[in-house]
Amino acid sequence: MKKSLFPVLLIVLIAACSSAPRTISVSSSMTPDQLVRTYFRDVEWRLPEPEYMYMTSIYDRVAFVQAHRDEMLKTLEVVETKESANIGVAFIRYSVGTKMYRKGIWMRKVDGNWRVCQSQYFSTYGDDPFKDGKPDDAKKLIERVDEWEKGANEWF
Repeated sequence: MKKSLFPVLLIVLIAACSSAPRTISVSSSMTPDQLVRTYFRDVEWRLPEPEYMYMTSIYDRVAFVQAHRDEMLKTLEVVETKESANIGVAFIRYSVGTKMYRKGIWMRKVDGNWRVCQSQYFSTYGDDPFKDGKPDDAKKLIERVDEWEKGANEWF
């Protein structure tokens, strides 16, 4: 019995390790608009892999995205982008049914290419929020994003 179990376990292990990871197509020459669309499609609103679809019955946000992802992607609009030398923000909106959602997506230049900031929070309380020597400009932009997001229907 033990000898016949080993080949079966070996096959299961090989099959489990052979599944290819999901790749995201990111070009070094992406504009902020293209980067934001890729981010929402492949990261923020990505559906779980088939083996993790059970999460749609556990987490509210995953269930919401699963139910409305196509409509969210179809209505996703980058209304405006504001960029400084190294920091940028995209003002986006999308809708689900009659509800409009708004959000600011912060980006940073890394080696000359725009990347979505891992942390989506900048504070007006810091001396120089972007650490670029232009604290007044940074604080105005942060306040503008806060105003854009105020009253948005985002619940998750």
